[in-house]
Amino acid sequence: MFLFLNVFPMAYSFYLSLTYFDGIFAPRFKGFTNYIKLFSDYRFLTSIISTLKFTFLNVLGTLFCSFFIAHLLNRNLKGKSFFRSIFFVPYAVPVIASVFIWKTLFNRESGLISIVIGLFNPNIAQNFLVDMPTFTLILMFIWQSGGSMIIFLAGLQNIPKQLIEAADIDGASGFFKLKNIILPLMSPIILYQAVVGIMLSFSVIVQPILLTSSPGAAFTAFLNQQPPLKNYFTIIYAFQQCFTNQSFGYGMAIVWMMFIIMLLLTFVFLKLMNKLVYYEYD
Repeated sequence: MFLFLNVFPMAYSFYLSLTYFDGIFAPRFKGFTNYIKLFSDYRFLTSIISTLKFTFLNVLGTLFCSFFIAHLLNRNLKGKSFFRSIFFVPYAVPVIASVFIWKTLFNRESGLISIVIGLFNPNIAQNFLVDMPTFTLILMFIWQSGGSMIIFLAGLQNIPKQLIEAADIDGASGFFKLKNIILPLMSPIILYQAVVGIMLSFSVIVQPILLTSSPGAAFTAFLNQQPPLKNYFTIIYAFQQCFTNQSFGYGMAIVWMMFIIMLLLTFVFLKLMNKLVYYEYD
């Protein structure tokens, strides 16, 4: 199954990236022409910059908020089981449903956010979906970070209580315990969450398109829908090259270049974080 669902498709997609293929006639070998073309394609370069910005902000925001909520829910609070469920529920909401929830909230005319802003200043009619698309998208991902919260919560509950109790006896402050006990012991989990977040951020495609498309749009309209420039990510550009322009060879070259960038980014991140991660064994 691994060979059939992973290795063979990846090998075939790399072969297609070296060809001109429109999905109808047989692929024509072109060598690395598609890859060379990428370096002069301003749409590709712009999409890479947008993808990197979104990845950085999304991973940072999701990690911080999910860890903060998990840290709060790890304390002895009344009704903490109820709040754990409340924060986890958005994670189980399907992608399409969650997108239309946020489209409704940020609707310029009748959205709840616009109504609240109008109470303070009726002259402001901010179109968040167009003027601040990345901000809206990141908020939606933070809202659905219940899965990360559960993983952090499990890690926090595995921290030996003896260490926290010893620090309390010595009169350590909450910040001292967080910096010198909790974060070092949680660093492997934080690293794992960050790497997974990088990979997931590079593969975001449905949410930015649906946030800007009209409800009930036909599939052909969905294929041609272009999000605002700040949310025009590389995977969307590759998708449109393949299925809108029927340039499968060029689209596969975009995907492989994106994969190489993601691989290098993850490798550099792992090397930089290696000295900051605490392991109980070598």
